[in-house]
Amino acid sequence: MRGMTFLDQSDRTTLAAARLFAEHEDGAVVGEDAGMLMVASARPFLRSLFYSSARRFDRSAPAEKAVAAVRAFGAEHGQHLNLWASVDGDADLIAAAETAGMTRGIELEDMGIASAPPVPTPAFDVELAEVRDAEEADSFAEVHRALRIEADQDPETVLHFASHGVLLDPHVHAFVAYFEREPAACALALRDGDSAGLFWVATRTSARNRGLGALVSAAAVNGAFQAGAKSATLTATALGAPVYRKLGFERFSARARYTF
Repeated sequence: MRGMTFLDQSDRTTLAAARLFAEHEDGAVVGEDAGMLMVASARPFLRSLFYSSARRFDRSAPAEKAVAAVRAFGAEHGQHLNLWASVDGDADLIAAAETAGMTRGIELEDMGIASAPPVPTPAFDVELAEVRDAEEADSFAEVHRALRIEADQDPETVLHFASHGVLLDPHVHAFVAYFEREPAACALALRDGDSAGLFWVATRTSARNRGLGALVSAAAVNGAFQAGAKSATLTATALGAPVYRKLGFERFSARARYTF
């Protein structure tokens, strides 16, 4: 699977993820207009793929109307939404965003894989656990909270995606790696039909360079494949892309962020 096929898979799973995360965050508002799915998060976070975000679900809708809908929805809820556009699939939307004066920000790498990657063998002082109950879900959230605190950000922003409702959803395959019995890394894969998306991979700063990110990523993707997924996609930062490449993911496009 390459090119547009992976793009379609990525669209499918990121849309499903955006809806699921918003559904389980108290205070989040979802809107659909002009082919755009828009989410006003209860706790906006500028740089994320999902907080206060807008993404396309219908490429037949006029791009100018899509951009106008994003502006109107953001104004209605007092937020500047992150509009995410595929570099290869949304040339018209990108042109409309730039014509409307939106600012282009970070560009992330879209990657895909058509077979389950091997799960590395954990080191003797590492324990890998699938999130199956509230306690494990709290451990998953703890990893992200620690990183928010370290970055002087609101730790409760993790409730947008690390709630019990999300992590214990039957379509979610979430894993936590414990280093010396402390939650150290986590990742989740969301399965939508035969597609899966890998999201929210994180490793605590004190536990990095031990292969924990690769471990939880591979475990989550494998969980989705075992449940019926035939492909998986992700959107990676420059820091994360080499990790996923070693697992067998390949670049198929890029995704750019636009804001007013």
